[in-house]
Amino acid sequence: MKVYPECLPCFALQALRAANQSTHLDTLKWEILIEACKHISTFHPGMKPVEMAEVIYPLISQKTGVSDPFASLKHETNRQALALYPFFKALVMESKEPIKTALKLSIIGNSIDFGVPHNHLKDLKAETLATLHEPLAINNTGDFLNLLSHASSLLLLADNSGEIVLDRLLLETIHATFTHLVLFIGVREIPIINDVTLEDIKEVGFPPYIRAVSSGNRTPGVILKKSSREFLDLYNTSDIILSKGQGNYEGLSDDADQRVFFLFRAKCAIIAKHVGVREGAMIVKRGGKDDNY
Repeated sequence: MKVYPECLPCFALQALRAANQSTHLDTLKWEILIEACKHISTFHPGMKPVEMAEVIYPLISQKTGVSDPFASLKHETNRQALALYPFFKALVMESKEPIKTALKLSIIGNSIDFGVPHNHLKDLKAETLATLHEPLAINNTGDFLNLLSHASSLLLLADNSGEIVLDRLLLETIHATFTHLVLFIGVREIPIINDVTLEDIKEVGFPPYIRAVSSGNRTPGVILKKSSREFLDLYNTSDIILSKGQGNYEGLSDDADQRVFFLFRAKCAIIAKHVGVREGAMIVKRGGKDDNY
């Protein structure tokens, strides 16, 4: 997905939110925003939206000395989601279609996002009860389940803290039926916004049969040309790829083949328009067909 003009003010807001998390000094916030806007002015239509983060967040870290502005919020969302794990697990265990339910829960968890205005979820349980039976606006779940029955490996590309607990539940649920399946989860190379790193995987207690690997990316979304060789080898040989969140959609949608399934909530009006759904819709979208690139 390429950048839209409407993305530019959003980049400035991201810089402001991260600056607010990093310093209380208004003079420093002014300095950060002015410098960030200079970089934003150089952005061109051929770039991916997540690439701006490579500039904004290192700039803020350099000026404030804070390498992970959202660290405390990440820990808190992980803690809250872990406290609700028995509730989510019960919903899956009671379901007649546990994998479908776990898939839907994983998408609902995508509401936890500090990179989008007003979209960091405060009550995940209430959100789950309100939306669990809401239909998917794009639903390629059947394709995913059909492919799953013939696959030998699956790679889930993680998105945000908190929701990673529901991704863990999804992979555990898949493993319960497809015990032969080799499972991987891809995470960010460094902390950026509230995206998942190896530290989050350890914090939320992933089982040992799910191997965590860094994508090598320093952006809030996987960009293949900027990924590590080890990750690219894994990506290219995985039978199924579950791409969680808007950032991974921004980074991968132009390159995705039919092994890729995008799982996310359309929390941004621009992405909703690009995909062809209403804002707030939940999506399971297969790559490589019927796309609006």
